[in-house]
Amino acid sequence: MVLLPKGNPVKENVNPGKINLPAALEKLQAGKFCGYLRFDFADGTGVIIFENGRLISALFEGSDQRLIAYDAIATIFEKSIEGNGRLNVYRLAPELALSVHALLHGDLLYQGQELKLIDIKSLLERLKEMTMSGCLRIYTGDRVALIFYRDGSPLGFFHDGSTEIETTADTSMSVARLPGAKIDVLTTKGGGDGMLADLMKSADVAALWGKAQGELARRNRTVEEAVSRSRSAMEKDRRQNLLAMLKTVSSQHLGKIGGSLVEKEFEKNLSETLDEASLMVFYDRLSKSAKLVAGASKINSMLDEMKKGAKVILEEA
Repeated sequence: MVLLPKGNPVKENVNPGKINLPAALEKLQAGKFCGYLRFDFADGTGVIIFENGRLISALFEGSDQRLIAYDAIATIFEKSIEGNGRLNVYRLAPELALSVHALLHGDLLYQGQELKLIDIKSLLERLKEMTMSGCLRIYTGDRVALIFYRDGSPLGFFHDGSTEIETTADTSMSVARLPGAKIDVLTTKGGGDGMLADLMKSADVAALWGKAQGELARRNRTVEEAVSRSRSAMEKDRRQNLLAMLKTVSSQHLGKIGGSLVEKEFEKNLSETLDEASLMVFYDRLSKSAKLVAGASKINSMLDEMKKGAKVILEEA
């Protein structure tokens, strides 16, 4: 799970499946946007970070995978097109965007430690001794605060609503005082120097989007074909059951010749369309044919029985 403070919201709770994402990313690039886009899906979270219009980072984390750069963008596109995601966009200052990038691609030293069980003073002393660069992530179920470190010394704080690294700890530390607060310790290789590659320049995001759309269309076709095959099989079974019932009833009332009459009229009237109108034509023509071998009373009794049996078969389909 990707845990990040929310920053200053630009857009929230948007369905990314209703957005042309390459066009949206190009707009953010042209507008020198600085911040991050968070995509939440049922099976994972994606984050795309911009720093002054440069797409410097993309990450997707699922239950069994962690993807970066182009693979992450492609997966975010694929899952967005499915239409079941949620997109939030948050604005950040350039330094904070770079620090968030470094955080997402850093290493976990400790994870999910209950804050009340941690000797914070000893932990901070150890970070100083290690001259560690990275951050402490303090969080509860719905709130997150980050404390950035560089070479063992505190650099600043980032909490919900922040747009830049702050020097006061009041809001960030309030998260630490909440019941059930936990802490992660993450190490990084520095907060970035502005020389990170712009993925918008090195990747054809429009091609990735087109590929994602093509993959979704292929999956939809596969599903539609499977449904069609299933319906065809069900229709075939229904016709066979109906024909078997009609032959059985006709044989009971007309003898051996009844089955032959049913097969003949069934082929003429019900081989392609199986509906109420076609059945009425079938009954009418079978009645006329049956007059050569049976009286009206027997024929009417046969047709009544056939209609009841056909109704059951058609309603079961």
